[in-house]
Amino acid sequence: MIYDNTKRAHERFQSLLMDLHFLKYCRSQDVIPKFLWFKTANKVLSLSSAYKECQRRLLNAEINSKYKYLNILKKNYYLFLDELKNSVPDTIFQHVLEYIIDRSRAVLYKRENKLREKMSRHEQLNRKFDPVDGNVVKNLSSRILSNKEVECLAHGLNYGLIPRKVDDINIISNIENFFHRVTDISQHHKKLFSELKEKNTIVDSDVRVITSKELTLANSLRSITDSFRSHAYHFGQIQNRINAEQQKYRNILGKLKQDKSIIVIRPDKGRGIVLLNKGEYLSKIHVILNDSSKFKCLSDDLTITRETKLTKLLNRLHDEGHISDQFWVMAKPTGSIPGRLYGLPKTHKKDVPLRPVLSAIGTFNYGLSKALLQILSNIIKKRI
Repeated sequence: MIYDNTKRAHERFQSLLMDLHFLKYCRSQDVIPKFLWFKTANKVLSLSSAYKECQRRLLNAEINSKYKYLNILKKNYYLFLDELKNSVPDTIFQHVLEYIIDRSRAVLYKRENKLREKMSRHEQLNRKFDPVDGNVVKNLSSRILSNKEVECLAHGLNYGLIPRKVDDINIISNIENFFHRVTDISQHHKKLFSELKEKNTIVDSDVRVITSKELTLANSLRSITDSFRSHAYHFGQIQNRINAEQQKYRNILGKLKQDKSIIVIRPDKGRGIVLLNKGEYLSKIHVILNDSSKFKCLSDDLTITRETKLTKLLNRLHDEGHISDQFWVMAKPTGSIPGRLYGLPKTHKKDVPLRPVLSAIGTFNYGLSKALLQILSNIIKKRI
């Protein structure tokens, strides 16, 4: 009896989640499900904007109603789970739960397929195919592109596919970097260890001391990050299942990525796509780097040294009250990297030379330049 109730509650809860996803998809695409179409005495009214707006409101009401019902089903499901857990040993409970999920998979899969077919039919009927201009793809490599590859590349570098997996490491590192910037915990850590060193006190290197406000912020950031990762993973799983076109493009781009003899890049002018032989591209870059009038080879990486000097200068200016907290936080470098050089092909010129571009993103003075930009922009606007 407990097993049947738990299985039924699980199926109802998961089915309602699928229904909610379908209704939200309809709302995002401005599509009205069949159950919200109703007859009017005056048939002309069904073509009016008032009729359409009424349907939209009903759709929103249906979504809100299902969210309320979802909370009820969720509570019931967890109640049955607790009852089941109390009635069997812990070693058996996990196996029983897996068996319930496995037995429910057939019913849920049938429901999911039905909703997926409805969404696929709408996408096929209402998809607006933008004309693909193959001329925006300039293939200057030795690889022969198929029509499908040209069609895929013609969308341009401004379009991307939903990632299959969430980059947890990148997300967490960015959040930690943000936390360090707004709290300056690293400086507090250095100050603490210098004081302990003077007192000849031995403390493990992994010890961190933070204030109550910093702890509250850390907990909030962790909660938000975990929620974002969960939603991003769920969204990606659903989109990758229902969107066949993405899968097709993913396979095409995967094959192009495996070809290590070519490089795909945007041109110096315009928004097209250029394919070059990698060896030819690197040889042109080396010619640019070997120009002693523009570049010089250094025996040591000065990035960290320059970051340290700039940090000390900013700290001194901040302590003396010459710069604000906002300017200090924005300009202070953390985890700086050297500038990165790449070349954009000038397709309109003979032999397709490269225009060198030095990316300053992430360099030691990148934040300082952004902070100064805000100040100078305000001054220029006032003078104009």
